[in-house]
Amino acid sequence: MRYYIYIIALFLFFAGCRQHQPKNSDIKLQKPWDIRVCKMYSSDFVLLDPSEKGQLIQEFRFNRNGFVNELIRYGMDGEIISRFDISGENTPFPLPGKPQFVDTVLTVVNFDSLGIVVGKEVKVYSPKGLIVEVRFYEGENQLIRKNTYKYNTQDMILEDVYWDVDLDRPKQKIRYEFEYFKD
Repeated sequence: MRYYIYIIALFLFFAGCRQHQPKNSDIKLQKPWDIRVCKMYSSDFVLLDPSEKGQLIQEFRFNRNGFVNELIRYGMDGEIISRFDISGENTPFPLPGKPQFVDTVLTVVNFDSLGIVVGKEVKVYSPKGLIVEVRFYEGENQLIRKNTYKYNTQDMILEDVYWDVDLDRPKQKIRYEFEYFKD
């Protein structure tokens, strides 16, 4: 009898979920991303000058479907040091509306062969499913690295900040600038 109750409860749950799904006529077709280029700038002296723009270190070039088709890396002098043609359907950025974890703290603990904690990684996700912080620990509690992330209103990444954990201040900032296709 208990199994029948479980089956009926599952049926009612899925039937209720199905009623709340939008009809095909209600769904707007999403236009592919309009990003043409994403340029990444690195500011290694953000501790001394928080407003420093930084140096162009690499750029991703996208096709009209929103997938990366070229990666360009720049040297210290601003000259191109390498180019990579990329084919396939890949993008370095998470697609809006497809979060991995929502409003979650995910902790991964690494143990040695004796079961002693040798390291820990803690990832914090926003209610929108965007990663907002990653902390790396040696052992259980010694913080050795920390990164934070900022996004714009379209949930595209704006900054990736590497922290000096001893001073609790940013030491390096990676900024992202986007250029879009014009129709």
